[in-house]
Amino acid sequence: MTVVNLAAVAVVIAAAVALVLSGVLGTAVSQLVADLTGVSAAVAAATTFAWTGWRRTGHERRWRWLMVLALACFAAAHALWTWYRSIDPMTFPNAANALYLGLPLFSFFALFALTKNDRGAVEEHEVIPSHVVVVLDGLIIAGSVMALSWKIAFSVFQHADAVRAGRLLVVASYTLADLVLITIVVLFGIALYGTLRYPLVWLVAGLGAVDVSDSVYLYTIANYSTPPLVADVGYMVGPVLLLLAAPSRNRQRSRPVPRTTLLFVPYVPFAVVCGWTLFTTISTGDPHVGEVYALIGVVALVVVRQLITLHQLYAARRQLTYQANHDPLTGASTRNVLLLRLDKAMSEDQQPRRLGLLYADLDHFKEVNDALGHEAGDTVLRTVAARVRARIRRTDTLARMGGDEFVILLDPAPENPQHFSERIQEAFDAPVRLNDSSCAVSASLGYVGLNNDGNPDEALARADEAMYRAKAAGRNGMRINP
Repeated sequence: MTVVNLAAVAVVIAAAVALVLSGVLGTAVSQLVADLTGVSAAVAAATTFAWTGWRRTGHERRWRWLMVLALACFAAAHALWTWYRSIDPMTFPNAANALYLGLPLFSFFALFALTKNDRGAVEEHEVIPSHVVVVLDGLIIAGSVMALSWKIAFSVFQHADAVRAGRLLVVASYTLADLVLITIVVLFGIALYGTLRYPLVWLVAGLGAVDVSDSVYLYTIANYSTPPLVADVGYMVGPVLLLLAAPSRNRQRSRPVPRTTLLFVPYVPFAVVCGWTLFTTISTGDPHVGEVYALIGVVALVVVRQLITLHQLYAARRQLTYQANHDPLTGASTRNVLLLRLDKAMSEDQQPRRLGLLYADLDHFKEVNDALGHEAGDTVLRTVAARVRARIRRTDTLARMGGDEFVILLDPAPENPQHFSERIQEAFDAPVRLNDSSCAVSASLGYVGLNNDGNPDEALARADEAMYRAKAAGRNGMRINP
């Protein structure tokens, strides 16, 4: 039924386009038919998005309802445009000028909702730009295009009256907004996540058709000419192409993308803008102030993009450092970090001080995994690690040695190792809640005191030996070698 309905809409629009372009109805009637077709297509598209959105949930409903708002604004604006062009063509500015901007605005938010879950589908090791960087890339590309066309645009504005210049600026705002949005859609769908969602194809096609018509109107206004009938085709076809995105299945088509190359895409038009400004400066000896302002604006966008990228690189570096130095399950330090800190503490050329190593091993932990499952075992490890971390000092280091073994580097050693070890053992002895039940755990502890000289591996071996002596004595005990 959906295919039949879409085919019927396509046939009707194709017939209307052919009728308008044939010119058999005369210019005035053809324009009226084109306008009414555009309004009807926008209403049909908004209705389709509303119907399909009502039957979805979550972000699948959200992005469709945002498109309902976008198309409703376009339908209202085009209806007003039809009235003004047929009845009162001299009214400017009017409500339609503001409503037309609702199409790119709400489509922009719909795009965010549509691609919201794409980041989760990307492998964690892949480097991908953020939403903000992609938006800035779109602005840089669109801003560069506008900067390149500034010289032509300025010559037009300079010789135009106030009303005509205002119309140029308004229509240019539609064109720029659509251009920015199309660029961002392409960057989102291809550069950001390396996936191509089928609704994005129709969004690009629909917005592109509307943008072509806007561009034609902008050109004709700039050249004091009458818009040809073909200028309205984009307004007639665009909403129908957007309509096709509503029932389209939101499937992802992954494809390999050379991300390193795509990072330089925004700088290509930016380099062209810089080269053009340099050329005009050398050839004329005095660049136009508008070109300079346009270049400054694009440079500002590039600077903001670089600052955000540097911040993201710094955050990624911190995250990688944390992941390399911490156990992913418990958040405790790794064995290598413990050895490095122990070696540093034992080799520092300072006043001699006492260090301590407390080796802990959970009793019967294998039985917990076998009886309750590995997920319950992971919960036990995370819980006891958090409890122990809360009972040590900021200068101490808790490290997971692997499996169910933990080591605490005490720097400096506590004045009363027996009392400190008892506090740590209490953290292990407390039952661990597992959903609707609890799991009793215990640990065997071995403590050794160290001077700030010696070998880290030998120190760990001594602490490990003390722990095994406590385990051999009956488990759930401790061995203190101060």
